[in-house]
Amino acid sequence: MLMEWLYRFSQITQPEIGRLAGRIDYSAVSQARKRLQVRMEREPNLRKRFNELSNQALLLSRGKI
Repeated sequence: MLMEWLYRFSQITQPEIGRLAGRIDYSAVSQARKRLQVRMEREPNLRKRFNELSNQALLLSRGKI
């Protein structure tokens, strides 16, 4: 989930995320993000929790919590 949040909200590239995540290749970041997308499509509870946490993070970043 962290890689997806970094990609969505921090405006850094997949290669940069890979470096932050232990020097993994950008294609591994892409694959991990894709696997998360597939899991969220299959598991509504995971998608719901991801969205809840994403919304909380956005509110925190705006100083509204």
